[in-house]
Formats: sequence, structure tokens, C-alpha cells
Amino acid sequence: MEWHNYFSFALISLLMVINPGPNMVYLITRTMDAGIKDGLLSLFGISTGFFYIFIDVCFRFVFFNK
Repeated sequence: MEWHNYFSFALISLLMVINPGPNMVYLITRTMDAGIKDGLLSLFGISTGFFYIFIDVCFRFVFFNK
């Protein structure tokens, strides 16, 4: 793979993380409604989802980008 593929992937990942979207609204409302414990559990679930997407994209870059 070339360097611009790594750079593009890093840039898109960074934009996904810093962009406040529906996940942030969900976390704020969940924390305010149910408390800090449920807010942290929701954060763990969302982080797990992002990690799965990250692994999936890495897998596709390695095995299907030839």
C-alpha cells in the first residue's frame, strides 16, 4: 500500500472521532437521564462498535486492496 492510503485512512478515522453526531447526543441524553454508570456503559458499547468498524476496514485494506 502507498502512503496516501494510510494518510486517507488516518484522516477519515480522525474525522469520525471528533465529529459530534448522533452518538454524542445519545451519550449525553443517556447520562443525564440514567446516570453516569449507564452513560459509561453506553460509551463502552459505542466504542466497541467503532473498534469493530476499525478492524473491518483494516482487514479489507490488507486482504482486498491488491
